[in-house]
Amino acid sequence: MIRIRRAICEQLPQLKNVCHALEVPVKKQLLQNGRQPTLEWILPSAVAQQERELLDVVSRHQFDETYVEKVRIVPSAGRSSAKIEFQLQPQAFVEQLLQAKENTLQPSPSSAEHIVVEYSSPNIAKPFHVGHLRSTIIGNVLANLHQHLGYRTTRLNYLGDWGTQFGLLALGVQLTKVSDAEMQAAPIETLYKSYVAANKEAEENPKIAQRARELFAALEAGTDETMAAQWQQYRKYTIDDLSKVYNRLGVRFDSYEWESQYSQQQIQDVLDKLRSAGLLQPELDGREIVVVDGRRIPVIKSDGSTLYLARDIAALLERLSRFQFSRLLYVVDNGQADHFNALFKTAVAVEDRLNLDQLQHVKFGRIHGMSTRQGKAIFLKDVLDEARDIMREKRNFSATTKENHSLNDEHVCDILGVSAVLVNVLKQRRQRDHEFSWQQALQVNGDTGIKLQYTHCRLHSLLDNFREVNLDDIKPDWQHFAQEPADALDLLYELARFDQSIWQSKEQLEACVLVNYLFGLCNATSRALKRLPVKQESCLKKQSQRLLLFHAAKKTLQKGMKLLGLRPLDQM
Repeated sequence: MIRIRRAICEQLPQLKNVCHALEVPVKKQLLQNGRQPTLEWILPSAVAQQERELLDVVSRHQFDETYVEKVRIVPSAGRSSAKIEFQLQPQAFVEQLLQAKENTLQPSPSSAEHIVVEYSSPNIAKPFHVGHLRSTIIGNVLANLHQHLGYRTTRLNYLGDWGTQFGLLALGVQLTKVSDAEMQAAPIETLYKSYVAANKEAEENPKIAQRARELFAALEAGTDETMAAQWQQYRKYTIDDLSKVYNRLGVRFDSYEWESQYSQQQIQDVLDKLRSAGLLQPELDGREIVVVDGRRIPVIKSDGSTLYLARDIAALLERLSRFQFSRLLYVVDNGQADHFNALFKTAVAVEDRLNLDQLQHVKFGRIHGMSTRQGKAIFLKDVLDEARDIMREKRNFSATTKENHSLNDEHVCDILGVSAVLVNVLKQRRQRDHEFSWQQALQVNGDTGIKLQYTHCRLHSLLDNFREVNLDDIKPDWQHFAQEPADALDLLYELARFDQSIWQSKEQLEACVLVNYLFGLCNATSRALKRLPVKQESCLKKQSQRLLLFHAAKKTLQKGMKLLGLRPLDQM
């Protein structure tokens, strides 16, 4: 469909930027148009003043008849906006949707824009907590969407490895007398237990807390080589442990970056800039602050050490120089809204090359109730393992599960469990708090990740039975589909909506737009599989055209699932 969209938009300069704004009308509208394939552009309020001139230009233009059969102009009336309907050549429409060969046309010429996405960003030496799940998977989907649409995309994971917490961690290792063997066997679990032990001691004994601050001060000053070597080793353990979880989630990064890159020594230039711009103001207690929207926000503590905001300003300005980004997205929870407001406004005030439109805090709400069935305190690995184990139980007790020795059951159950957890989170509007439910997440019939995997497996099984048929040799035929039960055209039009769902998902920075599209695609596919049998069909023409339709459905579903970070299964 991209080729048709481009062909329409390249005809007139007034339509140059509306490629992704062209939409397949809703089913009711298509029925009114006699089920004629249509793309419509509903004029946004931004062009309302030029409406008459624009509609006149479009109505007088002769569009390329290869793709456009007729143009219908609908002026605004009352609250209804004006729209332009491009009624498409049906045969060209069906060929663009169903041709078996992959369309090599790039989705969008956006490569000049560089989008940097920072997401996940857990802390060093701690197991991956469920609190980081939403940032990780929403950020991954947003990066995938931008990359799919042709943007140059950089994925950053900015890990917390600095501050007094590291002093507590190092002290905990000393206090609990951790052996090298213990550390090598289970590094993250061991480090976390050490941190918890030191934290508890520090609450009861002020000297412990002071010792932790001294240890960190030595690290920050670069005067303790043993501590520095330990710290590097703990960072390596963290990456190794996180990578296992990220692989299960289908998440990847271009760069792992560290808060420590922007410690006191590295950010002196930024602090000098803030002072010379008059943004950094001294307080009576020795702290230095910035004023943002009337709020006095500390940047430097009274002992001269930097706070989180100072390091984030330094990181942002360094990224601007290094990446020369068009936009920088921070995927972080709702609770950090004030921090990012201060960060963005301070950075823009000190750097002429930067403006607020380039910076966005992609907020999200919390997940409640995400624990194992035993109610254990919650690390993501435990949740994913639990999901895998529940899927194994369901498969073992299911009457329809066939024994298949070629299938790696553990691998399949893990993918199904991860799919269930991911989709249950991604289908929610991101700013809403979300109550996690095992029962809802693991249903086959509801709108779940299991449903997406099941539909993909059904399509794969069908097409695999006809693998000797060369689909490249079959030409899609509109007349055939026009005479089929209505479910055939319904599925065709659902496939045609894929491009717009990706664009809308990217524009709104909402993964749920794509997730809900894929649920609709599965529903349309399921109805079509019932009404349009292939194995039992004796007419070869009908059989081959239906195979093309279901091949396109599988290809589209697979693309969408991969954008969500899912690994589509062929068998389950």
